[in-house]
Amino acid sequence: MCLQARTVKRFRSALCPEGDRGTAMVSAAAAADLSRNERNRCCGIRSRRWATFCVLVHLAMTGVVVAESRSIRFDNGDVYEGEVDDDRRTGRGVYVWANGNRYEGEFANNTMHGQGRYSWKDGRVYTGAFVLDKREGSGELVWPNGDRYRGTFRGNQINGEGTFHWGNGDLYTGAFSNGERTGQGSFSWAGGNSYTGDFRRNVPHGNGTFMWADGRRYTGTFANGLKAGAGRFEWPNGNRYEGEFRNDSREGIGRFFWRDDTVYQGQFSSNRMHGYGVKIRPDGARELQRWEQGVLRDSIAVTPNERCRLLIRGEAWIFTNNHCINGLAHGKGLAVHPSGDRIIVDGRFVLGNLIEGEVFSLRPQRG
Repeated sequence: MCLQARTVKRFRSALCPEGDRGTAMVSAAAAADLSRNERNRCCGIRSRRWATFCVLVHLAMTGVVVAESRSIRFDNGDVYEGEVDDDRRTGRGVYVWANGNRYEGEFANNTMHGQGRYSWKDGRVYTGAFVLDKREGSGELVWPNGDRYRGTFRGNQINGEGTFHWGNGDLYTGAFSNGERTGQGSFSWAGGNSYTGDFRRNVPHGNGTFMWADGRRYTGTFANGLKAGAGRFEWPNGNRYEGEFRNDSREGIGRFFWRDDTVYQGQFSSNRMHGYGVKIRPDGARELQRWEQGVLRDSIAVTPNERCRLLIRGEAWIFTNNHCINGLAHGKGLAVHPSGDRIIVDGRFVLGNLIEGEVFSLRPQRG
């Protein structure tokens, strides 16, 4: 292997000033064959200079590049100060753009490549890994308002797992996609509320649990940041609701449990009981009720009447009307399944059979 002429030339002035005898333009093979006296005569130097020369020969033979430092000012006003190799920014250096942005760190082949620190004129600062001028790998991005992100970057954006701290005290830990909270994560608000679960485009979307600082808790599905689908809502006093949600409200069919074990299962709208439902008390007593926006309009006690039987699809139901013929339900009225999870409103019955009327299920859909 020969000592590269350009590498030796770079240090020629240090080893062989004008007037020194001989030349520094020698091959590595030739240098290895020189006797001690011949080596000294090569540059007219003694042992210290010869030791330096030998180091340079060794570096060239082993492929180690000794970069030189330069200060370069570009026509557009940008400035670079640092190491170069073959006129390319390679090694450590500082690049300052005319607009005020600045990078200090490692370069390779004229690109930011390796570890470095990039600061914008607006006060943002990124410290971490770069690959071919892009933020790639682990790093930290800090904003002038106190916000900061620490985690993974891909394609010059926040991508992957990381932690985002807001200046106001909010905190998110979890997955990111193109700078947005997307995937599994946990968000804690400075006020004490928290959410753990699925995110999409920065808001809860999918399955998760939201907890309020006052002790309330919702576990279920979300759509675009709102409670939607099947879920369970609990209050700190022991009450709870299990059922359907739409547009962040109890909407549809659900069950409301009081802490004294009373249960209402029926229809809800805008977070209130609305429509028909059955209230079941701890002693087993049942009432068929009709509500309007949280106001009870009608309530009928539902008690089995062995003298007025009603069979629907082979199952015994409770007929709320006393109109019977030969011990069979007959006429118009309401009917309730003994479980309380199905009712018939405005039904017409003939000799124990349902002729007209719709069976309403009070059983909430499961997520």
